[in-house]
Amino acid sequence: VWIKNRGTTTSHAIYDTTRGAQKQLSSDTTGAEVTSSTGLTAFGSNGFTVGTSTLVNTSGTQYAAWSWDESPVAGMDIVSYTGTGAIRTVSHNLGVAPKMIIVKLTNSAGFQWPVYHSSLTSASSYIWLNSTNAQATDASYWGTAPTSSVFSVGTNANVNNNTSSYIAYCFAEIEGYSKFGSYTGNGSADGPFVWCGFRPKYLLIKDSTNINNWEVLDTSRDTFNITGNYILVNSSQAEATVGVIDILSNGFKNRYAGGIANTNGATVIFAAFAESPFKYARAR
Repeated sequence: VWIKNRGTTTSHAIYDTTRGAQKQLSSDTTGAEVTSSTGLTAFGSNGFTVGTSTLVNTSGTQYAAWSWDESPVAGMDIVSYTGTGAIRTVSHNLGVAPKMIIVKLTNSAGFQWPVYHSSLTSASSYIWLNSTNAQATDASYWGTAPTSSVFSVGTNANVNNNTSSYIAYCFAEIEGYSKFGSYTGNGSADGPFVWCGFRPKYLLIKDSTNINNWEVLDTSRDTFNITGNYILVNSSQAEATVGVIDILSNGFKNRYAGGIANTNGATVIFAAFAESPFKYARAR
């Protein structure tokens, strides 16, 4: 479960059932995991419970909350592992190779959020979730592409510091439910159309070529086109608004000339999840 206060400058709050309720990480910082008794206090069979923390439940404030089900059917696996400092593999339960992996060292501060994405330049390429940095290539992060049963980590402390604790969010592509890919921006308000095979509910977007932010759009906050209420994953700032994208029945189309999602010539990576999984979706 990933929660963000939409109205004020506060950090993101990320929780998962592997680490347990009350164990909180923030994608906009390099901080260690903290225990918050007033954040997310419990996971339920059909939702979650929050306490009184300003990160999750200030009176009168609107929040965005995105949640995923950990299962091979949903294409997500949450993996905890202990670093060794030596090149190694880590097992996952997806049954197919992940398209995107997000890793965070949890028990010490000062470490980045490395992301593996199948549309980056090579299997050795990485990009930081908490940063505006463009992608870089360094074999000490991954080295080799993930397989249907494992992903590899190198000697870099951000993914494999000896005795340190890590959490990894692994995502596989499920036809009709999730899509991971890239497109090339054209800098025009008549921007590129990106096919997903479904109407997206949630979009995570990053210009991997240039220094730029990570952006989340969704159809719960924007119920009609143009979708424009965006939240920056790498920043604590409040939600902002600019017309960015049309959400369509089978994908999305850029409607902003430049910016995070459509800089001319830039390669933009994305993760999309469906509004009506496995069913026929109508355009808005």
